[in-house]
Parts: sequence; C-alpha cells; structure tokens
Amino acid sequence: MAELETLLKEGVAQLNISLTQTTLEKILLYVDYLAHWNKTVNLTAIKDKHDMIVKHVLDSLSLYPFMQGARCIDVGTGPGLPGFMLALALPHIDFVLLDSQIKKTQFIRRVLREIPLNNVVVCHQRAEDHKPEFLYNIILSRAFASLHDMILCTAHLRAPEGYYLAMKGIWPQPEIAAIEKDYSIEVKALTVPFLQGERHVVIIR
Repeated sequence: MAELETLLKEGVAQLNISLTQTTLEKILLYVDYLAHWNKTVNLTAIKDKHDMIVKHVLDSLSLYPFMQGARCIDVGTGPGLPGFMLALALPHIDFVLLDSQIKKTQFIRRVLREIPLNNVVVCHQRAEDHKPEFLYNIILSRAFASLHDMILCTAHLRAPEGYYLAMKGIWPQPEIAAIEKDYSIEVKALTVPFLQGERHVVIIR
C-alpha cells in the first residue's frame, strides 16, 4: 500500500493538483474496491492496482484543469471513471455518473456506501433516456462512443453555455471530421504521469 500511495502522490504532484491526505486515502480505497470486485464482476480489463492508479486514476485526474461549471454528467461512466475521481478532487461540482450497465452502477453505489460523496448521484440509464431537471455545464466521456454519436445522444443534456470533454487516445481526426461545422472544436494533449502512449481531450462547444 505504501508503494501505491507514493505512486499516487507523485502522480498528483506532477498533475499540479492539491489533494488532502483524506482524499488520497479515499482514492486508494476506491482502487482496493475496484480490484476486489473486478475478480468476480468484469468492470475493467486492468487488473493490477499499480496500473489502475496510472491508467484510471491519474488518467481521470488529468481532466482537472478543464473542469469549469457547477453541474457535470459522466456518460458511460463504467465503474465511475473519470467522474468519481473528479468528484473527489472537485467537491464544489455536482456530478451525475450515468451508465446503462447495471453491474457498473451497482459497483459505484457500493463504493459510495463506503466513500460517501455529497456531490455524486448514480444513474442507471441510457444517455438518450436521461431527462434531468437541470441541464449540465459539462458532459464528460472517456470510453463512451465516437464524438458524433456522443453529441447525437447527449445534445439534450447540455446547458446553453455547456461543453463536452471527450477523452481519446491518439488525435481523433476522423471523428472530428464527422462533427457538424456549427461546433467549435479544440484538441489538447494530456500528460498523464507514468503513462506510455498518447492521450488527448477534445473540447467541443
């Protein structure tokens, strides 16, 4: 555990994020739960806790500088990534973690019983069927769909001033080309500590 805590602290420092010791402990507890439940419920292809911290936790937290708004929905959140990590780091933002697979939303609810967060709501639903009382400033996606399909099934969720943050690997030029011209698109390279390979975030307004 000490090795994992050191890895997490070094990664968070490289991302220039200030987290309390309590928050760091909650992240490590989440990783414990993910590794435990992943043995019986297929939540992620990543099995090793070290890799979970790099490829899940630090990868999710790399979006930290781009989070501007009061309400955020993470569509296709899976086991709560990136939304759960960002909710821990950004308690002033309200998050809805949405996924159509019940085993994944059940996992997040189990985690929330042990790591209560006042700024998180879990929703077992398809994005197309989600009808919130209030629209969202930020729509997140990490491994949800193509950019075109993401916009198509979540456009009704975006507030007038809202924007999309879509995490991708290599520069997704074919996906960008398929987006309608009335959107403003910006692509930023993400530097994820200890991670090999390219990561980008596509910002769509």
